[in-house]
Amino acid sequence: MAASGRSFFARYYNWWVLACVCLGSMAFGLPFFSYGALLPYLSSSFYHTSGKVTSQAAMALQPVILLMGITLTGSLSSVLEYYMSVRVLNFLLSTGFVLVVGFSYFINNYVVLTIVAVIIGMIGGQINVCNVARLSEWNPRKSGAANGIMGFFMGMSGLVGSVMCSAVINPFNREPELVNTTSGEAMLFLDDYVVEHTNDIWLAWAGAIAIMFLPGIFILRPPTPEEVCTQDDILSGDSFESVELLPRTKPAGPDYGIKELFRTPKFYILYLIILILSLTLLTSTELYKFIGIEAINDDKFLNLVGALGAVSNAFGRVTWGLILDRFGTRATYTVAFSYRAH
Repeated sequence: MAASGRSFFARYYNWWVLACVCLGSMAFGLPFFSYGALLPYLSSSFYHTSGKVTSQAAMALQPVILLMGITLTGSLSSVLEYYMSVRVLNFLLSTGFVLVVGFSYFINNYVVLTIVAVIIGMIGGQINVCNVARLSEWNPRKSGAANGIMGFFMGMSGLVGSVMCSAVINPFNREPELVNTTSGEAMLFLDDYVVEHTNDIWLAWAGAIAIMFLPGIFILRPPTPEEVCTQDDILSGDSFESVELLPRTKPAGPDYGIKELFRTPKFYILYLIILILSLTLLTSTELYKFIGIEAINDDKFLNLVGALGAVSNAFGRVTWGLILDRFGTRATYTVAFSYRAH
């Protein structure tokens, strides 16, 4: 009976990998896709602590710092995998991420918030790259669909995070108030309950993230050569990408090392494409509340707007993943980039 259970587990291991990666992506995305809902609360908390208003421009810079940390250092995990076990690396990254998010409970000024954003971005980017690598290894024939499913859960983290912000910080839907200061006017939450519970959200997020990371610490690993071509029924079939991702006796193109990669123009072009596409996402996921709070006092409604935006983003990720598998990387990137440009 035990052997039969192990056989079933091994047979559908790539399903377990997909489930763990989806949970891990939701955990990684929780602080990032919920940052927009949290920023006005943090600005109000800083005003309560110091008596000074942190400008919206400075607060709006926080998501950019977070994103830059993700994009600039995310590939470091692929280097670290050369020197340590994937499971050890996964444990260290997951534990570090949870500890940093939990430590954020003690944030009481803008400088500390900036440092934390950099660290969260750095560790989170590496977790994201590890997740993408595991999916591509276990689902080579349908990596676009698998990554789209992973992206769906990453996008849904914005829904979870926004709901948690409303439940933990402002369950009574207190309205922001207009505050006049020497540096200008600002809409801030002055209610004692909101101010006192703002930092509690970091502990709530840390607990949720720890739970979602836990299965992946034990399950995620690279496949053996015999396992690499195993496909789930829902991810079976051929695609343009399968030709490039399945093992070959003779590679169709050059196998770049790390040093050679940084000398390749395509690397920088691809990086700029990803960075630009990611920056355009910030206006809808991170800055919507600062914009909306100027005219709308209903805090729960604004959090709902962010949650619905996250849901739309989640379904969009699945759609683009399926399109990538059907039409290939070049065509998909061309259409996506052209669409963003307009």
